Amino acid sequence: MVVKKKFPSKVACVHCNGGCHAKKSPEGYELCTYGCTGCGTCVAACRFGAITLNTYGVAEVDESKCIGCGACVRACPQRIVHLRLEDNPIVVLCSNKDAVCRDVCEVSCISCGLCAKVCPAEAIKVSENRAFIYSDLCLSCGACAMACPRHVIHDKRGILTPRV
Repeated sequence: MVVKKKFPSKVACVHCNGGCHAKKSPEGYELCTYGCTGCGTCVAACRFGAITLNTYGVAEVDESKCIGCGACVRACPQRIVHLRLEDNPIVVLCSNKDAVCRDVCEVSCISCGLCAKVCPAEAIKVSENRAFIYSDLCLSCGACAMACPRHVIHDKRGILTPRV
Protein backbone atom coordinates (compact mmCIF):
# COMPACT_ATOMS: atom_id res chain seq x y z
CA MET A 1 0.00 0.00 0.00
CA VAL A 2 1.40 3.40 -0.98
CA VAL A 3 0.53 6.10 1.49
CA LYS A 4 0.81 9.76 0.67
CA LYS A 5 2.47 11.80 3.41
CA LYS A 6 1.63 15.40 4.21
CA PHE A 7 4.30 18.07 4.27
CA PRO A 8 5.89 18.79 6.64
CA SER A 9 5.87 15.09 7.35
CA LYS A 10 5.36 13.89 10.91
CA VAL A 11 6.33 10.49 12.26
CA ALA A 12 5.74 8.76 15.57
CA CYS A 13 8.58 8.50 18.07
CA VAL A 14 8.64 6.36 21.21
CA HIS A 15 10.44 8.30 23.94
CA CYS A 16 11.94 5.30 25.69
CA ASN A 17 14.89 3.14 24.70
CA GLY A 18 14.05 0.23 26.99
CA GLY A 19 16.75 0.29 29.64
CA CYS A 20 14.45 -0.76 32.48
CA HIS A 21 11.29 -2.12 30.86
CA ALA A 22 9.06 0.11 33.03
CA LYS A 23 7.83 -2.60 35.38
CA LYS A 24 8.91 -4.45 38.50
CA SER A 25 12.13 -6.36 38.40
CA PRO A 26 12.18 -10.07 39.34
CA GLU A 27 13.39 -8.99 42.77
CA GLY A 28 10.26 -6.86 43.20
CA TYR A 29 12.13 -3.55 42.90
CA GLU A 30 10.07 -0.87 41.19
CA LEU A 31 11.74 0.28 38.01
CA CYS A 32 11.01 3.36 35.93
CA THR A 33 7.26 3.86 35.78
CA TYR A 34 7.47 6.26 32.83
CA GLY A 35 8.86 3.98 30.13
CA CYS A 36 7.39 1.60 27.60
CA THR A 37 5.72 -1.43 29.18
CA GLY A 38 5.55 -3.38 25.93
CA CYS A 39 1.77 -3.67 26.24
CA GLY A 40 1.33 -3.51 22.46
CA THR A 41 -1.55 -1.03 22.34
CA CYS A 42 0.37 1.20 19.94
CA VAL A 43 1.16 -1.82 17.75
CA ALA A 44 -2.53 -2.74 17.61
CA ALA A 45 -3.56 0.87 16.90
CA CYS A 46 -1.23 1.26 13.90
CA ARG A 47 -3.04 0.27 10.71
CA PHE A 48 0.16 0.54 8.66
CA GLY A 49 2.37 -1.95 10.51
CA ALA A 50 4.83 0.79 11.41
CA ILE A 51 5.24 -0.21 15.07
CA THR A 52 6.73 -3.41 16.44
CA LEU A 53 8.12 -4.50 19.79
CA ASN A 54 11.91 -4.85 19.72
CA THR A 55 14.05 -7.42 21.53
CA TYR A 56 13.74 -5.40 24.77
CA GLY A 57 9.95 -5.50 24.48
CA VAL A 58 9.85 -1.78 23.73
CA ALA A 59 7.79 -0.23 20.94
CA GLU A 60 9.82 0.86 17.93
CA VAL A 61 8.64 2.85 14.90
CA ASP A 62 9.60 2.07 11.30
CA GLU A 63 9.53 5.63 10.00
CA SER A 64 9.35 4.48 6.38
CA LYS A 65 5.89 3.02 7.12
CA CYS A 66 4.61 5.70 9.53
CA ILE A 67 2.25 8.32 8.10
CA GLY A 68 1.99 10.37 11.28
CA CYS A 69 -1.73 9.76 11.83
CA GLY A 70 -1.32 9.79 15.63
CA ALA A 71 -3.35 6.64 16.36
CA CYS A 72 -0.45 5.23 18.39
CA VAL A 73 -0.10 8.50 20.29
CA ARG A 74 -3.72 8.34 21.39
CA ALA A 75 -3.46 4.61 22.24
CA CYS A 76 -0.34 4.68 24.44
CA PRO A 77 -1.32 4.37 28.12
CA GLN A 78 2.12 5.62 29.20
CA ARG A 79 1.88 8.75 27.00
CA ILE A 80 5.40 8.25 25.66
CA VAL A 81 4.62 8.10 21.95
CA HIS A 82 4.69 11.52 20.31
CA LEU A 83 4.64 12.87 16.79
CA ARG A 84 7.75 14.70 15.65
CA LEU A 85 8.68 16.46 12.46
CA GLU A 86 10.52 13.95 10.28
CA ASP A 87 13.04 16.54 9.15
CA ASN A 88 14.33 16.97 12.74
CA PRO A 89 16.08 13.66 13.52
CA ILE A 90 17.50 14.56 16.95
CA VAL A 91 15.34 13.06 19.72
CA VAL A 92 15.46 12.40 23.45
CA LEU A 93 14.63 8.73 24.05
CA CYS A 94 13.70 8.98 27.70
CA SER A 95 10.43 9.81 29.41
CA ASN A 96 11.87 9.78 32.93
CA LYS A 97 10.42 12.32 35.37
CA ASP A 98 11.91 10.86 38.53
CA ALA A 99 15.51 11.12 39.70
CA VAL A 100 15.29 7.55 41.07
CA CYS A 101 15.01 6.20 37.53
CA ARG A 102 18.67 6.96 36.85
CA ASP A 103 19.54 4.28 39.41
CA VAL A 104 17.55 1.53 37.69
CA CYS A 105 17.91 2.45 34.02
CA GLU A 106 21.37 2.67 32.52
CA VAL A 107 20.08 4.73 29.58
CA SER A 108 17.91 7.15 31.55
CA CYS A 109 18.49 10.90 31.36
CA ILE A 110 20.38 12.02 34.47
CA SER A 111 19.60 15.72 33.86
CA CYS A 112 23.29 16.61 33.87
CA GLY A 113 22.70 19.50 31.45
CA LEU A 114 25.67 18.76 29.17
CA CYS A 115 23.35 18.68 26.16
CA ALA A 116 21.99 22.14 26.96
CA LYS A 117 25.49 23.53 27.48
CA VAL A 118 26.74 22.42 24.06
CA CYS A 119 23.62 23.35 22.07
CA PRO A 120 24.50 26.34 19.85
CA ALA A 121 20.82 27.21 19.34
CA GLU A 122 19.82 26.99 23.02
CA ALA A 123 17.13 24.52 21.93
CA ILE A 124 17.47 22.20 24.94
CA LYS A 125 16.12 22.70 28.43
CA VAL A 126 16.41 20.29 31.33
CA SER A 127 13.22 20.02 33.33
CA GLU A 128 11.54 17.28 35.39
CA ASN A 129 14.83 15.31 35.45
CA ARG A 130 15.11 15.03 31.68
CA ALA A 131 16.15 16.93 28.59
CA PHE A 132 13.60 18.51 26.24
CA ILE A 133 14.48 19.57 22.70
CA TYR A 134 12.46 22.42 21.24
CA SER A 135 12.28 21.32 17.61
CA ASP A 136 11.41 24.80 16.35
CA LEU A 137 14.83 25.98 17.60
CA CYS A 138 16.88 22.83 16.96
CA LEU A 139 19.47 22.99 14.15
CA SER A 140 19.82 19.16 14.03
CA CYS A 141 23.57 19.56 14.45
CA GLY A 142 23.74 16.64 16.91
CA ALA A 143 26.13 18.31 19.37
CA CYS A 144 23.79 17.28 22.17
CA ALA A 145 23.73 13.65 21.05
CA MET A 146 27.52 13.50 21.01
CA ALA A 147 27.78 15.14 24.45
CA CYS A 148 25.18 12.95 26.20
CA PRO A 149 27.08 10.64 28.59
CA ARG A 150 24.23 8.09 28.78
CA HIS A 151 23.35 8.11 25.05
CA VAL A 152 19.80 9.26 25.73
CA ILE A 153 19.78 11.71 22.81
CA HIS A 154 19.79 10.06 19.40
CA ASP A 155 20.15 10.97 15.77
CA LYS A 156 17.38 8.94 14.10
CA ARG A 157 19.34 9.08 10.80
CA GLY A 158 22.10 7.01 12.42
CA ILE A 159 24.77 9.49 11.36
CA LEU A 160 25.92 10.91 14.71
CA THR A 161 24.73 8.09 16.95
CA PRO A 162 23.97 4.44 16.22
CA ARG A 163 20.49 3.91 14.84
CA VAL A 164 18.07 2.78 17.56
